[in-house]
Amino acid sequence: MAATRPGSVTFVAVLTYINGILNIIGGVILLFTRESAPGADTEGGLAGITTSAIVSIVLGIVILIVARGLLGGSKVSRALVTLVMILNLVNGVLLLFTLQFFSGVLEILWVVIVLSLLFTRRANAFFNAGSSA
Repeated sequence: MAATRPGSVTFVAVLTYINGILNIIGGVILLFTRESAPGADTEGGLAGITTSAIVSIVLGIVILIVARGLLGGSKVSRALVTLVMILNLVNGVLLLFTLQFFSGVLEILWVVIVLSLLFTRRANAFFNAGSSA
């Protein structure tokens, strides 16, 4: 019998869903307003803005899939979120070195919170009992 999903995993999955939805909304808005975006009138600017909008939409869809996987106990989804959090941690440290102390500390705290929620004893049991995809 599968382990009951802990609230910490549900919380991270909900935050992940919100992130994915915001990526999609931002990408769609950028796609429809790209002609008036700053830099659109420069050489290659419109193409870059269009590419950025499409990447944001696709990334949002991938994030929604990962969020669904977290709810289902997918070890792959947890690994992907962990990888992104490690990249965010590196970014947070870089922010500290670029004298953006407050942003760096917030980024590092965010990583610590998300990873601590994903790797509690109950979360470990849930992901070990879940599927691998």
